[in-house]
Amino acid sequence: MLKKIKHLTQPLFYSLISLLALSSCQTTNNTSKNTYEILRSTVSVNFAPDGRLWRLIPTKQAVYVDYSNDNGKSYSKPIAINSLKQKISAWPENPPAIEISPSGRIHVLYYADEQQKSTSFFSYSADNGKTFSTPTLISDHAQTAMHYMDKMLIDKNDNTYLFWHDTRHNHLDKEQAAGTLSLYYSIKTPSYDSAFSNQLLSNGVCSCCRTATAFDADNKPVILARMVYDDGIRDHALIRMNEDNSWLPPHRVTYDNWQVEACPEHGPALAIDNQNRAHLTWFTLGNTRHGIFYAQTDDFGKTLSSPISLGDDNHLPSHPDVITLNQRVVIVWKEFDGEQTSLHIKESFNRGESWTDKSAVFTSKSKNSHPKLITNNTDIFLSWTSQDKGHQIVKL
Repeated sequence: MLKKIKHLTQPLFYSLISLLALSSCQTTNNTSKNTYEILRSTVSVNFAPDGRLWRLIPTKQAVYVDYSNDNGKSYSKPIAINSLKQKISAWPENPPAIEISPSGRIHVLYYADEQQKSTSFFSYSADNGKTFSTPTLISDHAQTAMHYMDKMLIDKNDNTYLFWHDTRHNHLDKEQAAGTLSLYYSIKTPSYDSAFSNQLLSNGVCSCCRTATAFDADNKPVILARMVYDDGIRDHALIRMNEDNSWLPPHRVTYDNWQVEACPEHGPALAIDNQNRAHLTWFTLGNTRHGIFYAQTDDFGKTLSSPISLGDDNHLPSHPDVITLNQRVVIVWKEFDGEQTSLHIKESFNRGESWTDKSAVFTSKSKNSHPKLITNNTDIFLSWTSQDKGHQIVKL
């Protein structure tokens, strides 16, 4: 599925190895006092419309869910989503997902190894998390093709959009570049009677970089994906859904010209405000620029602001995330100084026109996860898990 690293320059090799080493860990949570061995720090959290914080905890044989009514200070007793044991699989670039619909239904996506590897399951709760439906496969090619790196969005009408990386076309389309696969999607209606109708969204997607998803101001999904172009160039494109629910072709928005025969495992982030300004963050080691960057567009990539460099290049800046709430935009990223990992944030209070200086939020001398920003539509929160301090969440 993934093309092995070869013919890398020495600086690039050590940069990639350092970044990948930081992303793998096992830890226990010190907030809810549980004894579960969390797979590689891949805790996922999200707010429900009523303000309750829901948390997804993958372990070796089960995925658990619990909740907090005090923004993460304390949690309920976790319950298992899968009643039958499964070999759960998760890593920071491929965490499970939890979303709560406007009607209060709790939706879960997670990844497990079945008869063949790389199988994604969907489950939901219609009784406020007391019980969950029997997990079902989302791919109709689960026995013959890998599918992973799932993303989920739920619109204002309770329609659920699922997106995933899929290898089913790899043996058919010989023109696909090395290290690429297809992006598939399915739409689940509020009735929940419909099956998962698998539909091709795009070919040429980087096989090891997670896509970013968001709704625009018109309640249509938008995707930011790392694509593989001619000569192995890995840059990013925006993909939008039309009013008639068809998809526009991928529109390239970055021109860093990163040519690499490797697995970056470094997907982008995307947030769109209520005036359709899209905020993008990404990582690159291209000929044009190196590091992590932020840019914005008011026309979905036809024009793009000049990229702003984030972080200290001497401290391996990585894995930025971005979120917007009204006029406010927040960016978070990781840095590593050789001894400890630190999370840094920058904020804008005018839709990204100007920014505060960066400030440190969390630090850890152990292995840790990617930072994640979430909102309850009133405040913005930062979620992070590390081996030494467990799962932490803080209001910014």
